Amino acid sequence: MASKGSGDLRQRKEKETKEKEETKNASGTTNGQAKKEPELKGIARDGTRFYVPATKPPVVIHSPAEWNVFEWAKFWLCLFSLLMLFVDIRPEWFVVVFLFWRLAYNLGLGLLLYYQSNYNSIATQLTLAPNHPQRDRLKKTLSSMMEDDYDFEKVPNEYNAWIFFRGLVEPVLAADFVSYVTMCIAYYETPEEFTIWVFLQYVFGFLLSVFALWAKLDAYRVVQDFAWYWGDFFFLVDQNLTFDRVFSLFPHPMYTVGYLFYYGAFFLTGSFTVLYVSLIAHFAQLLFLHWVETPHIEKTYPDMVTDIDEKQKKILYDDKTGYFRKDMIFFKNFTFYRSSDLTMVVLVMYNLALSFSSLPSGFFILHSIFWRLVHSLGLGYILRRQSNDQMWTNHYATKHEAFEEWKRIFNFSLTMNYIAIITLVVNTHEPAETLSLEFLRWTIGLLLISLNVWSSISTFEVVGEKGWFYGDFFINELPSKLYYTGIYRYMNNPDSVTGFAGYYGLAAISGSWLTAAVVLFCHGCHILFVKHVEQPHMAKLYGKSLRQKAGFEHGLESILEEERDVYKTKIEDAKKKYEAVKALYEPKLKKLLTGSK
Repeated sequence: MASKGSGDLRQRKEKETKEKEETKNASGTTNGQAKKEPELKGIARDGTRFYVPATKPPVVIHSPAEWNVFEWAKFWLCLFSLLMLFVDIRPEWFVVVFLFWRLAYNLGLGLLLYYQSNYNSIATQLTLAPNHPQRDRLKKTLSSMMEDDYDFEKVPNEYNAWIFFRGLVEPVLAADFVSYVTMCIAYYETPEEFTIWVFLQYVFGFLLSVFALWAKLDAYRVVQDFAWYWGDFFFLVDQNLTFDRVFSLFPHPMYTVGYLFYYGAFFLTGSFTVLYVSLIAHFAQLLFLHWVETPHIEKTYPDMVTDIDEKQKKILYDDKTGYFRKDMIFFKNFTFYRSSDLTMVVLVMYNLALSFSSLPSGFFILHSIFWRLVHSLGLGYILRRQSNDQMWTNHYATKHEAFEEWKRIFNFSLTMNYIAIITLVVNTHEPAETLSLEFLRWTIGLLLISLNVWSSISTFEVVGEKGWFYGDFFINELPSKLYYTGIYRYMNNPDSVTGFAGYYGLAAISGSWLTAAVVLFCHGCHILFVKHVEQPHMAKLYGKSLRQKAGFEHGLESILEEERDVYKTKIEDAKKKYEAVKALYEPKLKKLLTGSK
């Protein structure tokens, strides 16, 4: 299913607590909200303002005699997938049907949204003249999908186009979901023996599925129909939208944790086919987010893309006096014209060549530990002294020269840590008992590595070269301001969490407990580095603006407090009803028991 932005890209500037509650109530267009917020206005592409009519809920039960063409399509498509279970066909056909509907969602709807975003294509095609033979049919169909306050003739064509698109989306989403469920049923593997591990496997799969369902329902509760069905591809609404609850816990929750039921299905069915088909489908959904939603969001809400100011840009990137000039980050920006780049490449090649030697595994374990100590302990000591007494800078003639040398040493050390772990994995890899388990280990490992890559890229997008190379320790010409945007909305230090996922992914691929122990050691060293080097310097530099709790923690506490208040309210209401019933019937009961009239 869809959501508006599903994360930080569509996160408006946060208001104060009272404003957040007000904007949250205005973020939907369902019937109840439309009556409570009649002032909600839409804005068409030509600037026309109009009252946003109420839409019917996505799931509503009514007589088939009242169904429109989209509801009939949804019914027959879902029935087709269900009837396939009662036909003697190969299970591969269920995969084909599901992938067809996944393609219809991500590619089909994606293309429609792309052309609507860039060329207003859907709205243009549905602009029918008053005497057009299909106009009345279109009007009747769209009116059947709306509440009583909808008038086909009074709203802009963009709004009517959105309602039409909403109707088109529902059969695709329903068929996509039902075909996935039938595929899981077709591939369900009954365990040979019901053990405690099988029970835990089912419990874990069930919990993943329930959590994914909660994430989607909570997201819909926040964004409502307008965002759920990509409303801002057609028109905008005159309001400040604030995304909280599940949106404050995870980036793009509709496309990330909202799809955990795919992996829950793997544990429930025990089928590797379900797992790999689910991975393909989830990857397609993330591509949809990247190629369709994200470009539209950046174009529609340019104020959410913060550019560096000119003064800071001059200090950091000026050709003559700047601190950064295409510095090497891992191997990015490599050039043959820098001796330090060539030296690092040669040393990395020598270390990779060690993987094919006959050295014992103990050597590679010590090798990994050595480079981790160099990075966390050695460079940590330099940064701590630099923070306290500018030890590193004082050793050089200029601050720029000192920082230039630091960047080279830091990048070399960081790269060597990854190379050391990779060579360790190559030399300690233990094949799994079966090919299926080996594939599973590689799948888990590659997923964790992908998470690490995404985390590193997301971190770099926020902190830039200055933060990547710990420029706060060296550059004092810039104002001390701290912004929690991007991945930092959810975590205070993503490098300590998702930034180590790749290490654990490599450990999973190796299948070696010794490698896992080295990874834990490396992770522990980094946590100590953050605690004793980063945090003291950040506290000294940013003071009270430094956040003590991560955004995830604040979001979770907010949700728990809100649910607790709702629970208390329900309990109080139940007590009041009990007291009312008691006051009404207790005298009568006493009379009945005593026999008095």
